[in-house]
Amino acid sequence: MKRFLFFHFFIFTFFLVACGHKTKAVENETDSTAVNDSTAVAEQKEAVPAPMFLYYFSPEHMQMVYWTGTEEPKKDKDNAEYYNNIHEEWALQNGFRTHAGGYTKMLLNDGKLVDIIYKDELLKNPDGEEMYGGELHCRPSIPSPGLRYALVNPKDAPKREYNFAEMFLVLHQDYMKTRKMLKVVGIDDGKPLPQAVVKKMEEKYGMKAERSVGRCKIDGRYTFGAIQFKGEYKNAPKEKGVDYKRALALEVLIDGDNVYVSEILGYYDGGFCTWNADDGGEYFPSALLGVFEGPDGLELCFEHGAPESRTVGVMYLRDGKLNRQEYAVYHALIDEQTPVWKKDIARMRELYKEDDSSDDNDYELTKKRLIDLDGDGNDEVWLRAQDNKHGAFFTYKDGKVELIGVEDGRMSPTFYQLKDGKGYLIISGAAGGPSWFSSIYEMKNSHVVHELTVLEVYGEIEECAMDGKDISKEKCKAYMTALPATMEPYLYWNDIEEK
Repeated sequence: MKRFLFFHFFIFTFFLVACGHKTKAVENETDSTAVNDSTAVAEQKEAVPAPMFLYYFSPEHMQMVYWTGTEEPKKDKDNAEYYNNIHEEWALQNGFRTHAGGYTKMLLNDGKLVDIIYKDELLKNPDGEEMYGGELHCRPSIPSPGLRYALVNPKDAPKREYNFAEMFLVLHQDYMKTRKMLKVVGIDDGKPLPQAVVKKMEEKYGMKAERSVGRCKIDGRYTFGAIQFKGEYKNAPKEKGVDYKRALALEVLIDGDNVYVSEILGYYDGGFCTWNADDGGEYFPSALLGVFEGPDGLELCFEHGAPESRTVGVMYLRDGKLNRQEYAVYHALIDEQTPVWKKDIARMRELYKEDDSSDDNDYELTKKRLIDLDGDGNDEVWLRAQDNKHGAFFTYKDGKVELIGVEDGRMSPTFYQLKDGKGYLIISGAAGGPSWFSSIYEMKNSHVVHELTVLEVYGEIEECAMDGKDISKEKCKAYMTALPATMEPYLYWNDIEEK
């Protein structure tokens, strides 16, 4: 369905090349058709709630992320031109909110259906501020607005090779009563589509194919893939406000001699075609997360991933046409820092003031620096005063704060490289006369697992203790000798927002 919505226009204008591809209806023969703008409205009115998509990090973080606001939009002079699309987008999302409790099944990559249960709706961040949709965050510690779910049996958690978020299809209990799930088998070697199909599309569009690729087989009968054309698509539908040249790719469903397509419009700059930023000039077909045979025909639930965006929706095979309904074009964020919430900053400051290891901890901590000391992908927090001498280090995971150690001008930090999955931080300094005191913090999974304290006099170990218990000088020396090499992290600071 053609969706140049005001909401997406506002959020994604800067990412025009990244997220700007559109699908467009054209009148074709019954064996080759594309999307129809009436699809979304027709399917939305269906009594059976449509499939929904969950953004999954772990059993503790699985959510249908919102793409627009929860309040029904009102028509005014500023949005009149886009109002129908804005309202349609809201109505689609609101339908999922209305039926949230009925989504009881999640479809895994191996075709297994597992039981899920609706938990709650999240609209505000931990500081009580309203959140806005349309973004997929790269860390589970960064909240998004939406519907949250949980596995009924935690043992059903998907087995994943890589530690990044995935989209999974979830299904309403009423939807499954009237649908047959079809088996989807991937085509791993990227085998091209049949030459006869490619030639037929070349003749139809009057363009030369750059490449074709098969993505999967459905029910042992259908083949799904894509065809990418060379050069400019001169017959591209005219769009208001669009004055650039278009490229063309087709997502293709083959059923014997019948071929059904959705047009995917990209951009052509005179020598290069692109559909998503950093796609290298190649269009890859969407991933089918589930395919169902319903009372009115096939329903193909898809995700189209790109470095900067992820699009989800359903393609409906209706009356000889492959109608594409996009639910949302999410902006996929990468390399985000963990947010440190105001309530947690307040707790850190309390722990700093309460610490009795230093007699000089009355300074106001006004700036922060995030640093992953143990390499577990979860940042620790370093707070400092404006003098760049007084501060403290904290672990910060799942909203829990723990004090690591305090610096006070006399005692200062030294950073170490990772070793055997562990990180090390030393806070050390002069202890009077020829004495030198060190606290060595050994960290793993965002926790201090051991603390070695050492008093040296004239460079020789005088006293040492591990986790508060005395150990021999020999063990202490061996431990310190085995420490990894030091490192100098790049230091940059962000002022703490007080309001």
